[in-house]
Amino acid sequence: MRLGYYIARRVGLAVFVLFGVLTITFILSHSIPGDPVIALLGKQATQHPQLVAQMNAKYHFSDPLWLQYYYYIVNLLHGNLGYSTSRGFIPVSTVIAETLPYTVQIAFFAFVFSLGLGVFFGALAARFAHKAPDRTIRALYLAGVSSPAFFVAIILLILFGYVFNILPTSGAVSVNVPTPATITGIPMLDSVLELNWPYFVDAFEHVILPSLALALGAIGVVIRLLRASMLQVLQANYIRTARAKGLSEGSVFFKHALRNAVMPIVTLSSLLLYGLITGTLFVENIFSYPGIGQYVATALLSQDYPGILATTLVFAVIIVVANLVADILYAVVDPQVRLG
Repeated sequence: MRLGYYIARRVGLAVFVLFGVLTITFILSHSIPGDPVIALLGKQATQHPQLVAQMNAKYHFSDPLWLQYYYYIVNLLHGNLGYSTSRGFIPVSTVIAETLPYTVQIAFFAFVFSLGLGVFFGALAARFAHKAPDRTIRALYLAGVSSPAFFVAIILLILFGYVFNILPTSGAVSVNVPTPATITGIPMLDSVLELNWPYFVDAFEHVILPSLALALGAIGVVIRLLRASMLQVLQANYIRTARAKGLSEGSVFFKHALRNAVMPIVTLSSLLLYGLITGTLFVENIFSYPGIGQYVATALLSQDYPGILATTLVFAVIIVVANLVADILYAVVDPQVRLG
């Protein structure tokens, strides 16, 4: 009974947070100086006042702010996110459906790189603690954590795209590669289901650099957390018992210590995933990757109010849902959370 009440309370709080984010974003986006109609039609729009008046009336740009907010909330409750002025007034929901799958692709591979490389180097640093490999890895992860994603993206672009010229630096796939049929909406997953391996290989080559640029900071966090957890676990009594039984150091390290030390990484993974998804704004623009991050930048520059609000809402939903799932899992595992 208490678990149900806890979940209902967390869901109510999540709805309140989403409403607050939506309200604040609406006010801030409409505080941007300029006229969205002129931003869309260009300076020549001033020569056609009737067209400007028609556009303002149709999209309520001339109404008071509170009335625009009312129309937006009503449309949102009916599933209408508005029309994107930066994409030729096509529905914002259509733009998000086209761009979000590419962002999911980047975030997925960044997540795989973060956990795979983070666990590998974290375990290696703990295995050779306070020795040369450990000091080298710590220097690298400190550099990764302290470097912003856009700076890392530029370095990777110059290094692998121009110096070595071994990876593509823009777009999601080469223009001459046939696109797979839409099954799930995520192109790379659809190519696997369709066994369209030329598309998958080409798309994977395009996704490596933006995913690495996004993942390097997260890799540092995983390395640091796993190293600290490993060093703590290696001092536990059951580890001493395993060594006293004559088990090899490798067996003690990998079968006993690592298996328990990796649990904090499992807890971190949900927070890591939504952080990677919402961190694609700069990376997608640097690599011209057609994801939702690139659409956000276009919407901001074009004063595309429906696009700004919808993309912010999408990111807010991802964050809130991830936190909600994490909270519910904590409550299921630890009764003190739901009873406290």
